[in-house]
Amino acid sequence: MRRQVVRTGIVPSAFVTVLLFSALASAQQREPALVFRNVDVFDGSRMTRGSTVLVRDGMIRAVGPDLVIPESANVIDGKGKTLLPGFFDAHTHLGLTQGQKFLQDALTFGVTTELEMWGFGASLALRRKMVDGGYKDLADFRTAGNGVTVPRGHPTQMGVPPFPTLAPNDDVQAFVDARLAEGSDYIKVIFDHFLPTLTKQQIEDIVAAAHRRNKLVIAHIGTQSEAHDAVAAGVDGLAHIFADSPPEPRWAEFAEQHHVFVIPTLGIVEAIESATTTSGKPWWRDLPHLGSYVTPSMRQTLEAKFPPGFGAKLKLANAKAAVRALHHAGVHILAGTDAPGPGMAHGLSLHRELELLVLSGLTPLQALASATSETALIFGFHDRGRIAPGLRADLLLVNGDPSTDITATRDIAGIWKLGVAVRRPRDP
Repeated sequence: MRRQVVRTGIVPSAFVTVLLFSALASAQQREPALVFRNVDVFDGSRMTRGSTVLVRDGMIRAVGPDLVIPESANVIDGKGKTLLPGFFDAHTHLGLTQGQKFLQDALTFGVTTELEMWGFGASLALRRKMVDGGYKDLADFRTAGNGVTVPRGHPTQMGVPPFPTLAPNDDVQAFVDARLAEGSDYIKVIFDHFLPTLTKQQIEDIVAAAHRRNKLVIAHIGTQSEAHDAVAAGVDGLAHIFADSPPEPRWAEFAEQHHVFVIPTLGIVEAIESATTTSGKPWWRDLPHLGSYVTPSMRQTLEAKFPPGFGAKLKLANAKAAVRALHHAGVHILAGTDAPGPGMAHGLSLHRELELLVLSGLTPLQALASATSETALIFGFHDRGRIAPGLRADLLLVNGDPSTDITATRDIAGIWKLGVAVRRPRDP
């Protein structure tokens, strides 16, 4: 039986968290309470109709049908609307120069926390600054920092500044410890044979080294064979799902037996497949609730395409079939986009990913959980991902009912981070 990892350690210590919330409460103590009245609530797993939610000092204080509303409260009528926890995007990248802009874009579309699956010095520096407070106009994030790859392995070919790589005779424990000392919240490994890559033995050694420090290991894979070998090597999660072939009959059961989670990034597979066709228009173009919030910088990445011939063997139908099988086997599925890859944008693309998950067999409620409570559970966030007393008031209010129509998440009525309303850039 594979050694289980206690999924903690990527959030601040309890003492630091108390200090941060105490400081926030002191700064906001004169602010009136925020109340959502007569609103349908998705609490991270189920829907409750016609409820009331009380927020004070950046925290959810009470949830119920018959709450006493303070006289000075700012009351929002939730009739016909649904209140959800702020979304996670479980697979993003911040790059070298646009990290703050990307996190602002994410927050604009209700993604209040991102999990970066490979970062560089700029991400690690921004992470340290955000722990110190401030940046209320940006989504929160955690990062893998510099991941683990071999010399000349992916992503060294992408013209990025030099970063440490793992050579065959390097001390794996020392390498992993160095990444954690830099500020990595979890470990990302590259296992993709289109360039030189790690051996299965190296992955096993990395997993053992990370688990000694109580950290998760997430593997980038490209093919079904690589996914199988990475899971067998003991990784905790896969950062993509394969799309090169239909899933083998016992693939999903194998993944479930190894307690792995999967971040499929179906949207990136869709973008790869669409690069080889000319029919149809992008899903996001001309949608009534989205268009006015798509900034020029977002449009730039949304309209970018993969080079001709890239991933010619990858089929979205294969990826969806794999997700369907994994879901039926009971594997945890988490929503992630790989933004800002070609065809992707921070925040916006998460809404398409939710739709693709539903098209792959998840119910709308299960898809919503994949972007809220499921990610919080897997990555050890004890302070968010659900709507319950004592948790952060990172909230998303939408018109309609996404538990019956997942595309309702796109019709955003309001966003709050730690109880403070987010002003969307195109708001009147």
